[in-house]
Amino acid sequence: MDGDARIAALEARNAELEGRNAELEAENAVLRARVGELNEQVALLVGRLADLEKRLGRDSSNSSKPPSSDAGSAKSARSENANRKARRALGRSQGKQPGTPGQTLCQVADPDEVVVHHPSRCRACDQVLDDAEVVKVTARQVFDVADPTVTVVEHRTERRLCGCGCETTASFPATVTAPACYGPSIKAHAIYLLCAQHLPRQRCAQTLSDLFGVQVSTGTLDNWIREATEALAVFMAVVAVKLRAEPVVHADETSVRSQRSALWVHVCSTALLTWLHVGRRDRATVEQGPLGAATGTIVHDRLAMYFNYGTGHVLCNAHILRSLNELLANPKHQDWAKGFIELIIDTKQHVDQARDEDKTALSSYRQRKIRRRWDDLCTQAAQATPDPPKGIYLYGTNKDARNLARALTEHRDLFLAYTGDFALPFDNNLAERDLRMIKLQAKISGEFRSPTGAARFATIRSYISTNRKQAQPIHQHLRQLYTPTGAWLPT
Repeated sequence: MDGDARIAALEARNAELEGRNAELEAENAVLRARVGELNEQVALLVGRLADLEKRLGRDSSNSSKPPSSDAGSAKSARSENANRKARRALGRSQGKQPGTPGQTLCQVADPDEVVVHHPSRCRACDQVLDDAEVVKVTARQVFDVADPTVTVVEHRTERRLCGCGCETTASFPATVTAPACYGPSIKAHAIYLLCAQHLPRQRCAQTLSDLFGVQVSTGTLDNWIREATEALAVFMAVVAVKLRAEPVVHADETSVRSQRSALWVHVCSTALLTWLHVGRRDRATVEQGPLGAATGTIVHDRLAMYFNYGTGHVLCNAHILRSLNELLANPKHQDWAKGFIELIIDTKQHVDQARDEDKTALSSYRQRKIRRRWDDLCTQAAQATPDPPKGIYLYGTNKDARNLARALTEHRDLFLAYTGDFALPFDNNLAERDLRMIKLQAKISGEFRSPTGAARFATIRSYISTNRKQAQPIHQHLRQLYTPTGAWLPT
């Protein structure tokens, strides 16, 4: 082959290779794009798997889920230490606490009825003892309730003719509104069953029928709830004003369902007052309640919007303990999470001991020591939760660990505020207890039919809870809602 022919052959071969190379580059570009798509899908699936594993691993020891939701296998498999950390953090064991007063049924000085039992014959000689001397009396009392009965009171108004020729008719009492109507006591019983014991309307109507023999429709029960809510308007306003002036208030929120949409029930409360409100999870809803003009310290779970209200803040340590318990299952975060749990529990025990000694705060030395240990653990947590490379996302417990580490560093003094002032609480459990009944209502009776129904239930629950906190007669005060006396107002 001469030189020209060889050059031509090489050029043809080069053109062929260049064409093949272009095809391979195009195919490679398609494969790279496909690999990118698959990597995105893998990252998405990894994230979903991490979230699902986190959900499956949650129970009452490491989240806000109630103990009743724990599966039997989870209770058996979970170690006692993990199951009881939050309880030990509060310094409490199971059952009755040492030093708390016991509760037993005691005899009364003036029983309603006295029944005397005397022996008829001597157990030795069989002589009749009717006229024998009484040498000792032993008394036992039985407490019982009479069979519930409904009494019917007929009210008659007279029309009388005056000497001047004018006829005047008497007025019926305010509670007598129809030719035949139910009285305040029946209504109070119904409201108590619906809003204090969480019976669904149909079961409440059945209970009233079984106990009292009265036939009430569910529509009538709805009307009684509406009447009670309207009568509580002044009560809710008074409680809101009092909460705005309290030095320390607790705040929290929880979701409920209504007509396939989510509602949020907000609570603002103290040891003596409860204020529940239904709305959205936003600042507009919060500002409608006592927190909108609160002048004291707010105890909460570090939801961002709460930092916009009040003059000070205390963060809930019980929430942190649950979150830290969840991290114990992750070897990457186990050490610093365990260190924080031990520190929080130890700090709480020091505070309890100092309070028993009538102190109002931990010593400055003790507080500095606690904060130094806290900062060391924050450094350890930061090393275990570095910022991920650009384009890499965290999922599951790794994401939670990073957020928790940042919160522990940023809000250290708010978590430890109770060490410098024993008037401040360790946790926000008071607000959680006030909200728990909302969840119980949804669990027993299902979702609310409308936002209006949810709001009415929250209003009545506020009244019942405040009555219970102040040891007031709940049924009597529910009865007053249907009389001219009106709602009881807290002092």
